[in-house]
Amino acid sequence: MESLGDYARPGFDPDVVHPDVRALYEETDTFEMTVDATWRFPYSLGAGVASRWTSRIEQLNLPGPGGDSKRVSSELFSLAESAASTDPRDEPRLWIRTDDDTGEGVFIAIYASYVEDDERFVNITVPLPSTNLATVLRIEHHGEGVALTTNCPSGGLYLHTSAGAFRLPASQHFRVSPTQDSEAPTHDGDRSEVDVLADQRIYVFGLPLVTVQYSATRNRNA
Repeated sequence: MESLGDYARPGFDPDVVHPDVRALYEETDTFEMTVDATWRFPYSLGAGVASRWTSRIEQLNLPGPGGDSKRVSSELFSLAESAASTDPRDEPRLWIRTDDDTGEGVFIAIYASYVEDDERFVNITVPLPSTNLATVLRIEHHGEGVALTTNCPSGGLYLHTSAGAFRLPASQHFRVSPTQDSEAPTHDGDRSEVDVLADQRIYVFGLPLVTVQYSATRNRNA
């Protein structure tokens, strides 16, 4: 995003967010990331099969059950004017994350925002074959970091198809913290070189599906 300050509202003050967490959102391409995933029963039973499909389409391509963590690189782009003009959201930007070892796509999404009732919400669109998956989230405080949650007005996960948009029985919650403010482990146990730790918890039908852990290190020479 251009500025976390755009999300200021009563109850959320961007100026008290830790500088490393704020930089992750405003200077995203200056960070290197490692991604781990912990799949939850009973969904873990099908996660291995699903991971082969996500690897083939190079989207939502998380480590499968028992799989190794992935080091990912980021590229960010503003949408071409012709594409942005058809997107009603504010400042849509494309974020492409690829596996450093294999070159495969890990996660590709268009990040944007919109204002409703004087509050700005995060809106993320994930392209999938013949459809799109969209998420609406609110930013809140979480210690010196931030939380993003679908537990908000219009929040949730939506499947957009040619027949229309459908709200899914799913929710998610992110917690993003400076390393010293987080109890989360890093992928190799070494916290000394990590600036920001985050976890993403996804639930389907109220049951935990997967917890995704992110370790982010800022490249201050970038």
